[in-house]
Amino acid sequence: SLEPGEIFYDLGACEGRFSIYAALRKLKVFSFEPNSQNHKVFEQNVELNNLKGTISIFNVGVGDSNKSGILQIGQPWPGGHQKVIKHDNVRSDLNFEFIANETIEIVSLDSFIETNILPIPNTLKIDIDGSEVPFLKGAHKTLNNKSVKKILIELDKTDKNYDYIVSSLAVFGYSYVDEFPIPNEQSLYNFLFCR
Repeated sequence: SLEPGEIFYDLGACEGRFSIYAALRKLKVFSFEPNSQNHKVFEQNVELNNLKGTISIFNVGVGDSNKSGILQIGQPWPGGHQKVIKHDNVRSDLNFEFIANETIEIVSLDSFIETNILPIPNTLKIDIDGSEVPFLKGAHKTLNNKSVKKILIELDKTDKNYDYIVSSLAVFGYSYVDEFPIPNEQSLYNFLFCR
């Protein structure tokens, strides 16, 4: 439903499947992926799809402030998942066996947009595996901006922070529209919120 030229932010881009699809649909894409292996594969996928120069890729994670952090890694290969930033509010379903760590850069979305003079997104896709609460704390200005019309966010319905996240989005003016189950994940869904 997004129109060519709209601004699409992909938070937790992994190897870039959402970003590449959006760029092929002529959206202006800004992607955030903190893991160095996934970031490198993402850049390779951009080249393979002849999209170099059409997607802005940032090798950072999103959180409540600008700082370094530890990314705990359960699948230590390019394109792997189970990569979770270590902090106090991680989702309960993300209890993987972590076998590697990586020091990463974390940014507040508000300050990153301001510092880099980026356009405000029209749509946010958020798949940040347990960093939803810190993200919300660092994105107040962005989420309050009326240019942001749609949010697609991966959430676990059984997580202790689920109600807080949904109610926070409501305070920012976003209403629940639909939910889409994640295959092979019992309580994990992509939720669509719009204003």
